[in-house]
Amino acid sequence: MIRKDYFLKVLQQLTQVIARALQLSHGGDAKAALELLDEQYQKQLQEQSEILVNYPVEALAQHYDEGQLTLLADLLMAEGEILMNATETGAETARARLSKALSLYQHLNQVQQVYDFEREGKMQQIRAWLEAKR
Repeated sequence: MIRKDYFLKVLQQLTQVIARALQLSHGGDAKAALELLDEQYQKQLQEQSEILVNYPVEALAQHYDEGQLTLLADLLMAEGEILMNATETGAETARARLSKALSLYQHLNQVQQVYDFEREGKMQQIRAWLEAKR
């Protein structure tokens, strides 16, 4: 129970950070938004997104618990959205982040075997972004 409460608190804090990052990005400061997310990768997962995005989902699942995988997927999705909207040169990096987030959400669906409306919504949004950027 304590672990679940802790995870929920971390997830709430991360949601606020992601909202702030997206706000900065929409305000034209993508660099500050990405720096804010980079801090969260270090704080929550002790790693950089450039490294995490290159690991297979199975390797990430062995290293992180389901809560951390959810945090990672949320961070990757936010980073992908910011990169997608920031510049044309970030399109390939955005695609990699969004694809990894989608793979992580799909993995979580399989292992948790619970239908999560919020996760499904995120997966649909990622699919739409990936289709639009083809």
